[in-house]
Amino acid sequence: MDELRQVLSGRLVVPGDPDWEQARRAWNLSVDQQPAAVVEAAGHNDVEFTVAYAGARGLKVAAQAGGHGATRALDGTILVRTDALDDIWIDSHARIARLGAGVRWGTVQTALDGTGLTGLPGTSSNISVAGFCTSGGFSWFSRPFGSGAGSLRSAEIVDGTGSRRRIDDAVDPELMWALRGGGGNFGVVTSIEVELHPAPEITGGRLMFPIEQSEAVLTAYAKATQEAPEQVTLWAYLIHYPQSAALPDAVRGKSFCMVDAITPYAPEALEGVLATIRAAGTPVADAFAPLSPSGVAEMNAVPAPPQALSLITSTFDELTPELIGTLLEYAGQPSLIFQVQIRHLRASGEVGHPGVAAADPAAQYMVLAVSIVPVPELQEQAEAALRSLKDTLAPWHAGGMPPTGLSAWESLHESISEPDLARLREIKQRVDPLGVMVGNYPLV
Repeated sequence: MDELRQVLSGRLVVPGDPDWEQARRAWNLSVDQQPAAVVEAAGHNDVEFTVAYAGARGLKVAAQAGGHGATRALDGTILVRTDALDDIWIDSHARIARLGAGVRWGTVQTALDGTGLTGLPGTSSNISVAGFCTSGGFSWFSRPFGSGAGSLRSAEIVDGTGSRRRIDDAVDPELMWALRGGGGNFGVVTSIEVELHPAPEITGGRLMFPIEQSEAVLTAYAKATQEAPEQVTLWAYLIHYPQSAALPDAVRGKSFCMVDAITPYAPEALEGVLATIRAAGTPVADAFAPLSPSGVAEMNAVPAPPQALSLITSTFDELTPELIGTLLEYAGQPSLIFQVQIRHLRASGEVGHPGVAAADPAAQYMVLAVSIVPVPELQEQAEAALRSLKDTLAPWHAGGMPPTGLSAWESLHESISEPDLARLREIKQRVDPLGVMVGNYPLV
């Protein structure tokens, strides 16, 4: 690929180069992605050169910032890393942020400290905002403000023809609709514009209970979520910490049932719902405090270093005693399933901007189960345990969810309705007639 190398300002890495193993690696080490080459783009021009080069030679292109969202669908592609596209501009008066494709949520939230505003970060500050929003994006503030996709106002992309375009609802409403939840199938996103939201008094924290009190706590959690005002988000967990020297003594090798709660304003709104949950057991930790926007990502404290993990997700509308019993059967004691998380979703069916329906599901709850695999030999067993749990949850399933909730082995058919998939395929054919672009979950 010397011809491509000569026109790039950034770096081209190919198999055999000294840095190849590091350059091709995904954040999720359980996905051994094998691209044909990696372009570390220094700017927008590098993206245009790469897509045009690939299109003229029948090659494929995929985009990835920090390595999240990896699947084997990216094998054989020219993988464009957009980390260096890190411009950030915030208009706090208009409540808008314009961000390069490489900007992470942690950077945005830190820039918002003192403004009384927040973005819609999820559980990791290391996720790129562009990838989060174009694939759906569940946030701590999805209940009052909707999904990351719904906050997307515009995007600058290099489409499958190699053309650089700025897209919004006035310029190309169909493509804008597709970018809100359809993933990276339509072009390489180089920058986005997202809405910011009022957050004058962020308050959040965590209740931790002994794992033996899980049934009572989850029953109380179910009641609390039905009583919670729309500005309050409640997530519950069954979690089993490993015997790791990196963990503090208080949690190392122990299991807990936990509930996180957060609100962007009116902190007194937490009190009633927390009282219901506190009364269900004896908390071993009970800590709630004011949070800055930059502190929101620390609520869950998801580890940032690359690691091997697998996950499954599903949606449901009611946390029944039978469903609680099923979750406890699979995750009430230490196993290959490290954590089961229950997220309370939207307060209403309203969305900020129209997008793929699955990006902002109408279901009341989402369940997410995670296995962190310490050694490769356990990968197959861990995936089998997760698949079994998902099959068992099928009777409660309440409809689609965004691609951000898919397992590495799943496809968009598990996420998006067939009518929406058909519409997405038509849009892709228009903006990428040669099929140059490959999303981590391709349109097929």
